[in-house]
Amino acid sequence: MLPQLSLSLSAALALSLGAGRAVHAAPMESSSSSSQIDASEAGNPHSVDYSNRTIPSHSPTNDEINAAETGNPQSPDYGHRPALPPDDNTSAEWRSSEAADPNSI
Repeated sequence: MLPQLSLSLSAALALSLGAGRAVHAAPMESSSSSSQIDASEAGNPHSVDYSNRTIPSHSPTNDEINAAETGNPQSPDYGHRPALPPDDNTSAEWRSSEAADPNSI
């Protein structure tokens, strides 16, 4: 029984030493470089470098903000948008889109 135990312990020791050397033998090459990582974290507020980001000096004007929010349903001015002028095809387009719907009246 004693030779089997010592054989098992020596085999386990040899395997653990071999595995430890294999891990420390050579560093693994990364598939993505640090510049790729930095580029992917550019706007991430959880990034370590977020406080070092460059902030543009141009402040948008009200006209630029309003132009960007045109048609946005979450804009406060969405309810005050001008109505679209009706054309002759509005009813025909609506009926044709509803024609295939079994729930339409």
